[in-house]
Amino acid sequence: MPICIKIASTTNHQFCTPLMTLYVSILEQNPAVEFEFFVIADALTTLDFHYLKTIEHQYANCQKITFLSVDPKAYATAATNQRIIQAAYYRIDLPEILRRETRLLYLDSDMICRGDLRPLWQAPLQGKLIGAVEDAGYVENRLNQMQIAYHHRRYFNSGLMLMDLTAWRQHRISQQVKAFIKVRATQLRYHDQDALNAILVDRWLPLHPKYNAQSKLLWRQQQHFDPTVEHQNTVARSSPVLIHYAGFRKPWHPEIWHPATAAYQAYQPIVQRLKLKAAEKPYVPNTSCTSQH
Repeated sequence: MPICIKIASTTNHQFCTPLMTLYVSILEQNPAVEFEFFVIADALTTLDFHYLKTIEHQYANCQKITFLSVDPKAYATAATNQRIIQAAYYRIDLPEILRRETRLLYLDSDMICRGDLRPLWQAPLQGKLIGAVEDAGYVENRLNQMQIAYHHRRYFNSGLMLMDLTAWRQHRISQQVKAFIKVRATQLRYHDQDALNAILVDRWLPLHPKYNAQSKLLWRQQQHFDPTVEHQNTVARSSPVLIHYAGFRKPWHPEIWHPATAAYQAYQPIVQRLKLKAAEKPYVPNTSCTSQH
């Protein structure tokens, strides 16, 4: 029986096409692997839902795409900006929504897959609650700034999280993170990522940066103090499995150059064909979102 990898993301209308591109890249790069996708939908149009469901119908290795909903009132006071919208916080609720699942791979919608996801999915978490990649801005000092006690001063990027959902629920992480956000709303410089790092400090496993090759890493903006990690960074630049277009520069903005634009644009012919297929037949809207799985 083939492996079935469970992936979740959040998206809105603006990021519908990037999310389609991510999912198409995953399915194209992993033809021997089954996938089930969960999407927290925030203000998607009827056509957006149709576009995403077309992926399910066109790829044999896409078992299902399920749309989820979150109560936005829990994040009414959360800090946001033009790039980090309120929906970015909704990932915090995924373990509570997907109570039948035990492991989940969360991916931001501004990513592209370039390789096999099975080694990542099967990676042991060694007793940690999540696996993640260190933030390429190397902002370890954020823990000090937030007055968070730690044994290892490392700060992860929340764009990719391999989650032990059972352990997460046992430790009531969602509830702790939301309580932290409520108290520290005005102090969260990096938004939900700050809150997740504060609560999960010393309880996350560093993964190879090739699984979340962020823009700052690709641009070589900073060098890691640890030579071993810097060697991993070199590998990640040459052979990324997941490219993360983190930051304001996105490959779908033609006026802004990005070193990995070609990786994103390579899938646009497929994405556009899927959109045309979606437009070929009438669509009966069924955009009701599941609140519990």
